[in-house]
Amino acid sequence: MNLIQKTLRPKMLVLLLSFMTFLSCSKDNDLFLDAVIEPENPTTVTPTPADSTNTETPPEENPVEVDPIGTPGDNTINIDFNFEAGNNIPLIPANPNRTIFIAVNGKASNSGLTQDSPKDIASAFDKSFVQAGDLFYIKAGNYKFDFNPSNGRQFDLSNLPGSASRPIYWVGYKNNPGDINASEFSTVSWDDYKSGSKAADGTHSLDSSVMPTFSGNNSKAPQYIENESLFWQDGGEQGFVFRNIQIQYFRYGFEFKNISSSVFENVVIANLGNFEPIAGQGGINQDLIGKGFSLTQRSDRNVVKNCATYNMAMTGFSMGEGQHSLVEYSEATSDIDNGNPQDYYFHTIGKYNLFSHLRANRLISSNHSGHGICFNQLADNNVMESSTVYGTSIHFDGAVNCYAKDIEIIGDNSYGLYKGGGIAIMDGAENNLIENVTSIYGESGVSFSDSGKNSYAEHAGKNNTFRNLTVSNKSLAMIDLNWWNEKDDLSENNAFENCKFSDAPYLFVISRSNSNFSFDNCEFVDVNKLQQTSYKNSGNFVLNANTKFTNSKFSNSEIPNKLDFIISNLLGN
Repeated sequence: MNLIQKTLRPKMLVLLLSFMTFLSCSKDNDLFLDAVIEPENPTTVTPTPADSTNTETPPEENPVEVDPIGTPGDNTINIDFNFEAGNNIPLIPANPNRTIFIAVNGKASNSGLTQDSPKDIASAFDKSFVQAGDLFYIKAGNYKFDFNPSNGRQFDLSNLPGSASRPIYWVGYKNNPGDINASEFSTVSWDDYKSGSKAADGTHSLDSSVMPTFSGNNSKAPQYIENESLFWQDGGEQGFVFRNIQIQYFRYGFEFKNISSSVFENVVIANLGNFEPIAGQGGINQDLIGKGFSLTQRSDRNVVKNCATYNMAMTGFSMGEGQHSLVEYSEATSDIDNGNPQDYYFHTIGKYNLFSHLRANRLISSNHSGHGICFNQLADNNVMESSTVYGTSIHFDGAVNCYAKDIEIIGDNSYGLYKGGGIAIMDGAENNLIENVTSIYGESGVSFSDSGKNSYAEHAGKNNTFRNLTVSNKSLAMIDLNWWNEKDDLSENNAFENCKFSDAPYLFVISRSNSNFSFDNCEFVDVNKLQQTSYKNSGNFVLNANTKFTNSKFSNSEIPNKLDFIISNLLGN
């Protein structure tokens, strides 16, 4: 493998100023958000021996500005905030406490001070041996683990002595330290994964010759849950750095709670959970769970960069309730459905997290479309940007004050009932801004619903703004006011500005109550009918007469009647 000079952007300042949601009967959803993503405080890392130092370049300013929507109404909520996402921990320490070499053929009795005298893998996580600031170089090879480890985890990292100022490093290499360097996304691609030997359950083995590979026992395929968690932690630890490693055949890769100020870079995780042909998702049946990155509870200020999960039985990346974390240039892809398809690809219920340059891919028609990038259960003030989602959707499931920008969402019309390709607004999602997003193929572009499953007060989405949205080639409708579950819960005050809708049988499918939808400066092309009201519409709901169409153009599409809706300055064919 060629040596590559790489730039790490471990810290990102996201300054969201004057996020103003105007809740007024005179104006539906006027919102101002000014986002500035600052640092790039890049650290340039050149693959050199362990005693070399890093060079730093000055930070650059990278502004993202969002203009105001409309005019404030009488009732104004001002939300002013700024946040930092990530941390400044370097990829390689300038002056490690000790440099220890690990290999498959290593021994605990070896010194570990040279590649010719490596220690075994257990030494790298031995609480009696590991010290703050240590750097463990782990050579490529297959590190094997068996069923039913003690206390349900292979390595318990609680109470290891790392800190944000003196991290502990576990860094993989192929032949010599520094010879694996990711740039954007992992060095092990989906195609690389698919080139590995294939099991009957559809999983593929990772190539342990390219990076150190932690492998659970796979003799009980298609279920790997008895290998339990590879890495477990529950003590509020800080300062862990995992780089250039692969993990396969466990229940969890990282099962961390309250981990903070840590870095996961070029970590590839595959084939976690139970792939038996059992109906029901992991969230329902605990024996089906497989999770790659499970950083739960208050896991704050972490960086996940250039990582990948391939075929999880439940979740790829979850940042839990954590705050101020950065997830970027990472991929979650799945192509297995044995009755238990992957559910979550990228997920948080936390605050002030930045999800940037991600790929979420569902490559099979399954009985659940999954959650591509999901801000869930009152997730607040999170940002997703510059990402691609295929075969699944982006979700604002109870999310508030969140922002999506420059996302491409692609459904697959060859899939069965669950085609993906949409934007889901549900379970109390409000005051979110979705901007410069493309939604192509799939059943619908934007859906509004209320599952009724959460303990907090829910509704079917209100005061959300969609700007410069492009929706096309939908098999059913551009906007689905969905029947699920609490149909009487309003979806209201949702605004569409400068959007284009093209090629669908209906603009709306109406199966729930709705009020004050608005369309300003929008274009509608080849949208045959305005609304369909016959699908699971037990409440006989129709598009509310207070729906507004302003400064919009209709081409080869049904034009709203000014006697039925609030119409101003429409152009039609």
